[in-house]
Amino acid sequence: MHEFVSAVKESLQSQSDLKKAQWLENYVKHNIRSLGVGIPDIRHIIKEQEKIFSLRNESLTDQFKILTGLMAGDYAEEKLAAIIYLQLYLVSGSESEVLGLVSSWFDQNYIYDWNVCDWLCVRVLTPFINSASAKSIPEFKKWNSSENLWKARASLVPFAPLKNITEYADEIYAFSGALITRKERFCKTAVGWVMREVSRHDKSYVSRFLSEFCEHTTPEVVKNATKYF
Repeated sequence: MHEFVSAVKESLQSQSDLKKAQWLENYVKHNIRSLGVGIPDIRHIIKEQEKIFSLRNESLTDQFKILTGLMAGDYAEEKLAAIIYLQLYLVSGSESEVLGLVSSWFDQNYIYDWNVCDWLCVRVLTPFINSASAKSIPEFKKWNSSENLWKARASLVPFAPLKNITEYADEIYAFSGALITRKERFCKTAVGWVMREVSRHDKSYVSRFLSEFCEHTTPEVVKNATKYF
């Protein structure tokens, strides 16, 4: 285990809070284990350990190996620490490489709950779409048909926070159509969340989608998608 990983894990353990951990585990489900450490504290730990170890001076390949050591950890906070490092230091200028890394994390089943999945989506993957790069969309299209529930979910969730969300209407409709027909609840809820955000700009678009796929929607999806109607 790399010294950076060991130091981050030790710091997280030192700040563990049993009550917060129990609350998070009960809230998130999916058998995720928690230390009860908040995001601001995780971010502070990553920044402090980066000052000590200067991980950014390592090759990208070595950085990825080290971050995978965190993502493979047993606790949600270890996984979130890897994501926060990506957000702080590697999102800019290494899109193809980061997408490949994230894809491998899904394939190795290191991500298996909605909390870690969605944090990764909005903090790391959404900025790639915002950069107007042509690299992320084709990659998300591949993920959209993945048998891995969380990888498939991650093909759509990054669109939700976009300010220019309507510019991706065609992609969102196609990706949502694929996910809504699946049986897994968290594929369907991704659709409800993104459609809710689209509805702020185009309610007829959302109505058309819900009508076309009415046999595959659930009350939960409809409630979320029409929240701003």
